[in-house]
Amino acid sequence: MALLVFGGCGSSETATHLILQCDVFGSVWHYVYRWLGISLIEPATVGDHFQHFGQLAGLSRSIHSFLIVIWHACVWVIWKERNNRIFQQKLMTSDRVAERVKIMSFNWLKANMPNFVFSYNN
Repeated sequence: MALLVFGGCGSSETATHLILQCDVFGSVWHYVYRWLGISLIEPATVGDHFQHFGQLAGLSRSIHSFLIVIWHACVWVIWKERNNRIFQQKLMTSDRVAERVKIMSFNWLKANMPNFVFSYNN
């Protein structure tokens, strides 16, 4: 099975590499962690990352739901940016990608959770 080479960093493209290990996109998670005020040791697989991110110890169940939405938004935005880089030769910085994660997370949470009372600036 041939692996694609990602246009941004020259490494073989696997889900784990693209979402967690790529120099281009791995830094997006650090912006997201800082935004959320959390520390997380990066697990080796995407599945483990999803489990750890969504079930941070000491947080309420409602916060876990928010984190799951944010995780999915982050993966979606990374995938869209990957496609923009490959197919449209458009590049965004990691901090801009992280801003898109914030906007998408906010929009998804606001649209799907009637008890979501936060403004974007919160």
